[in-house]
Amino acid sequence: MSTNSTLDHASELRASILVLIFLGISAALVGGVMDFLDQPAYALLYCSLVFALIIFANYRNGVWLLTLLLPFASTHLVPRELFGITGLNPFNLLFVATLLSLFAASTFRREDIQFVSLPTAFWIYVGVMTLGVCIGVGSVEKAIVLPHLEPLTETAYLLDFAKSLIMLALTWLAAVVSRNGNGRSVIWALAAAYVTFFFVIAGYLIMDGISLQGLAGAGRSRAFLDWTGLHANEIGLLANIGFAILLPTALATSAPWSRAILLTCAGAAATTAALTFSRAAFVGIAIILGSYVWKQRSMGRFLLVLTAIAIVALLLPDAFFERASIGLATGDEQAITAGRLDHIWLPLIGTFWEAPIVGHGFYSTQWATPNLSGLMLPVAHPHNAYLGVALDFGTVGVVVVAFFFWSVWRTFRHLSKYHVDPQWRGVFEGCMVALLCLAVDGLTDGRFTPAPPHAALWLCYGLALGQAQSRGSIKRPQP
Repeated sequence: MSTNSTLDHASELRASILVLIFLGISAALVGGVMDFLDQPAYALLYCSLVFALIIFANYRNGVWLLTLLLPFASTHLVPRELFGITGLNPFNLLFVATLLSLFAASTFRREDIQFVSLPTAFWIYVGVMTLGVCIGVGSVEKAIVLPHLEPLTETAYLLDFAKSLIMLALTWLAAVVSRNGNGRSVIWALAAAYVTFFFVIAGYLIMDGISLQGLAGAGRSRAFLDWTGLHANEIGLLANIGFAILLPTALATSAPWSRAILLTCAGAAATTAALTFSRAAFVGIAIILGSYVWKQRSMGRFLLVLTAIAIVALLLPDAFFERASIGLATGDEQAITAGRLDHIWLPLIGTFWEAPIVGHGFYSTQWATPNLSGLMLPVAHPHNAYLGVALDFGTVGVVVVAFFFWSVWRTFRHLSKYHVDPQWRGVFEGCMVALLCLAVDGLTDGRFTPAPPHAALWLCYGLALGQAQSRGSIKRPQP
């Protein structure tokens, strides 16, 4: 890329940011007045319409805004509906506006847009998910009703699947933006989203007067973030995936100020993960830092990084170590697994043989035989992503999901080695570590279908597909 084109791109990016800031402030001011007049739904609708105009000016603005909003989309921080209409919410409005803007730009030849073809493994993966929904929708009426959740209906079931499809559609949108030369804006939007999330969580802890020592216990710490609409474990994974991606991206960035800003954003993501007091989040942080230390080629740098990590660990309050070591000193299996082994996993494993080929359907734990019979803890998911895939999609699903994520790993690995841009190599190197965090987290929680905590990983997969299909992005491996 020439110097002039680089400067032109930088000027265009600065101009877009200024326009977004100006219109965003305008929307916030007018929306704030409407909210003050006790019309919050109208305020949100107004803001959505203002941002829709920004999106129609350039579909890339829509992808940027959706990226910024995606980590919050499944929380209570973003309304699920407006005027009592299910599905009418700010996120969906922006998503539809972005798609329309993209297709309009392509149809009316406002610019030459290169679309991205999705790999066969991706479509097979989507097909297995769809089959699981078709199988499961007939069993929804049998699902157990949990005290803290609304009764599961066919409409809610299908809408939840639709959310997964929207996340996959955003993957494709990110791929289109990436192939057409603006993928870095998505990384910066993710960085901004994680900083915002950190301020939300930290601000809540400060205003509510919650101490770190109080969070270390096994009681309140498991529910203190429920007001967000996500469990602490989910927020921990969401933050760790961001940390895993942003840390190597920052270190691979040559511009000093950009590197410093990205490092600060990575630190905000890591702090958010730590503040969840999720033991899975602690393990994820250890994996990310351990991976970074392991990859140091210089012994001096290796010792320096290791020393810095040790100093930070020594300065941490005792509350973190108390939470991380629950059950380890006494060897209490129930405390270590939080009762998952005897009261969830073992009762569920036997149900695999009831439908070993294609499974029981998406989210089948809610109508699993031991759950309906009261022979296990009443839960909505198996707290083990591997077991969830086996029960929901059967042997076919296990093979397809494993093959798909192996293909994702190969894509990240290839780009982390052969991309011509060091910063992009850093992004995809971080994505490999994020996949490892997802795999380890899956042992005790989560799922391997699109979910809010994976938002950054799916977006980066889209960026990878776009970069892989861009001319001049990949250097040929040396024979």
